[in-house]
Amino acid sequence: MFAAVAAAGGYLLIAIPNVEAFTVALFLAGWALGLGSGTAAATVAAVLYFGFNPQGGFFPPLLIAQIVGAIAAPVAGAALRKLQPQKTALQIYLIIAAFIVTLWFDILTNLAFPLTAGFDARGVIATLIAGIPFAVIHIGSNILIFALLAPSLIELLKSHRF
Repeated sequence: MFAAVAAAGGYLLIAIPNVEAFTVALFLAGWALGLGSGTAAATVAAVLYFGFNPQGGFFPPLLIAQIVGAIAAPVAGAALRKLQPQKTALQIYLIIAAFIVTLWFDILTNLAFPLTAGFDARGVIATLIAGIPFAVIHIGSNILIFALLAPSLIELLKSHRF
């Protein structure tokens, strides 16, 4: 269920570049299901969303980077649940988690192509620099999504005894 929600969350905002609800859904999967099942959900969701995405489909090195990058979200969700922070601290942890998992994802995915294509160090660095504006939008939007939506969704999951 979480894999399907995450993939749907990716498609939900597909018209807005670098804004997605995929990551928060995977974070919540880790929070609700724990590390093992959350990671499994992230893997399935990444294959569904990235492997069949009409805006740029299956490229094996990139897909591997996307899967590994996506797995960070449920890892963070499972870790945050173990911490059980109070409401004020939860907001801060969510913002930090959104920043870290999105940065990790962006670095991995921005490295996948130039390394696979055999770029030299200058080419890899140029690719990373060119990706900064897109990463800023991606990280900023995920911080907002995590800060505004995740607390209520966590409370909803708690009320359903997850």
